[in-house]
Amino acid sequence: MCRVLIFGGTTEGRILAEYCHENGINAWVSVATGYGKMVLPESRYLHIQESPMNSGEMEQFMGRMGIDLVFDATHPYAAAVSQNILTACERTGAKRMRVVREECAAKEEESIVWAGSVEEAVLSLSKRQGNVLVTTGSKELSLFMALDSWEDRVFARVLPTVSVISACEQMGIKGKHLIGMQGPFSVEMNKAMIKQYDIRYLVTKEAGNAGGFPEKIRAAAECGITAVVVGRPVKEEGITVQEAKNILGPKPGIPPERKSVSLIGIGMGGPDQMTGKALKALQACDVVFGAERMLLSISHAIPNAVQKPFYLSRDILPWLEEHKECRRIGILYSGDTGFYSGAGKMAEALNKEPYCRKYCTEVFPGVSSVSYLCSRLKTGWEDVRLVSLHGRDWDILEELRGSPRVFALLDGTNTVKSLCRLLKEQGFAEIRLSVGERLSYPDERITVGTPEALEQQEFDRLSAVLIER
Repeated sequence: MCRVLIFGGTTEGRILAEYCHENGINAWVSVATGYGKMVLPESRYLHIQESPMNSGEMEQFMGRMGIDLVFDATHPYAAAVSQNILTACERTGAKRMRVVREECAAKEEESIVWAGSVEEAVLSLSKRQGNVLVTTGSKELSLFMALDSWEDRVFARVLPTVSVISACEQMGIKGKHLIGMQGPFSVEMNKAMIKQYDIRYLVTKEAGNAGGFPEKIRAAAECGITAVVVGRPVKEEGITVQEAKNILGPKPGIPPERKSVSLIGIGMGGPDQMTGKALKALQACDVVFGAERMLLSISHAIPNAVQKPFYLSRDILPWLEEHKECRRIGILYSGDTGFYSGAGKMAEALNKEPYCRKYCTEVFPGVSSVSYLCSRLKTGWEDVRLVSLHGRDWDILEELRGSPRVFALLDGTNTVKSLCRLLKEQGFAEIRLSVGERLSYPDERITVGTPEALEQQEFDRLSAVLIER
């Protein structure tokens, strides 16, 4: 039986380590940082080597552990590390398999300036004016100090570890110019940072889908700024993550596990709206799907997950079929999964062939708009009739005649204004309305009044209302 060593610290390395854990395959995993170790599962099958090694140290380690199969799943820009791994394998006789990250096709974008190295990127920026967002990591950050007025122009997005933050501050990059966050990030998150810091140039490496490269390029294009892209140092040949899994193979006697899909209600969207169990499931995901505004609201909680702005089964399921390496999947839904949510249709789709044999589905409820609004009004909702006018036809007057309290979700057609007008026309002018807007967000607003008092006011089109007669 092969003695396996995975050089990781990347998404690909983590996926292979998790595959070994799930299939009972013993493997050593080499990571250079404590963070690289933290994202790996605790497993009796995984043995973690936590410190960077040079070529000689790799050779000694591989000889001592009797390693005969090595997967080089290091970052595509870690050319020196890959060369050290190759040298160590040649000296020990271990078989080396390079796991290559797929490149992204963005060569023809007009908003991109390509550079052969970080030094070349800095040289290009020296001829331009405007703020620069650097997302290439902290190791080469000092090169950007060659720019005129770098203290004012350069904003660095780096890993939020103590050692990295400390090193950046020692360089002189600190305060609002130092953004400690773990990606990959959604398009909306990238756009928010670009706008916040008045960025004109976004510097990145072509780190593929796993590194959030497409989202950076799209954000730059939509904001009308230039992306300065450092191309990969060498054109590599190797194998995919799936091919690496095929080489490892499942352990005899262990059937392949079904992938897990978590349908997660995230509440209204403000902070701390999910249950603890839902948050734990979310943080374990390899990939998370949802509307962009939902991904933006929880991106801080999923630093290691791929984020995709899909929310319909017709988009999500084909993507999963193409990315079989993703084993833990999260799909976000606003409010509660059981209250006029798309979670029901998704669960139904996953319960059909062939998906029911591939995926195990679990639903995590969230805080619903009705329970949240009633809690803010300090009232119960056990006697409230629940309806949705959000993209639906409903006889609200018939509901009011049968129930003294009705809760309704509104939309751009069925607005607060049109509801007030209808109630006045039908003899409910003195009824009490409690309208909730942007519930749970910092700019939340709850307005109470009669149809007469509220008809002339402006409200968010996606408001929620409690009607009481």
